[in-house]
Amino acid sequence: MDEADLLTDREETDLSGKLDEISLRQGLDIVIVTVYSTGDRTVTEYADDFYDYSGYRGDGILLLISIEEREWAVSTSGYGITAFTDAGLAYLTGQIGDAMSEGDWKEAFHGFADLCDAFITQAVTDRPYDADNLPKKPFNPFLTALVSLGIGFVIAFFRMNRWKNQLDTVQAKDAAADYVKEGSMNITE
Repeated sequence: MDEADLLTDREETDLSGKLDEISLRQGLDIVIVTVYSTGDRTVTEYADDFYDYSGYRGDGILLLISIEEREWAVSTSGYGITAFTDAGLAYLTGQIGDAMSEGDWKEAFHGFADLCDAFITQAVTDRPYDADNLPKKPFNPFLTALVSLGIGFVIAFFRMNRWKNQLDTVQAKDAAADYVKEGSMNITE
């Protein structure tokens, strides 16, 4: 429900179709609501009430964006509470936070839908994502090698520079006799 008109009609239709497909397949309602204001209620109260009194299933998750308050809230119900732990919700909202901050609502909402799908699947097939088993970003060997080489070059540069500076204690002498330490050379013939 895009009451704040953050999406075009086409974007709203596409997102609604995606949410309906995931909700039907997973058996858990995924809802996104945008409003201009929550009135005298907090965004969390509004989100909870909206989910509870709008005829959704007992199992679900709702993302609420309030424009006037410039806040958002997530409400879970039934199996949604199990599938979306506190650590999981923090991770999920962290993943879409940049897009929301930039006002890229389409990106944020589709990202939310995709993550909800993954979180529900994880909860059903194994155990819910939580602090000790959050999704990991894909390993990028090229980036890892590049960072490792960069760190190695920086360490080597400072180490070699320090050694080079230790060699600067030697000064040029004007005559050959200046290089002889007193008492170290005794020529008899």
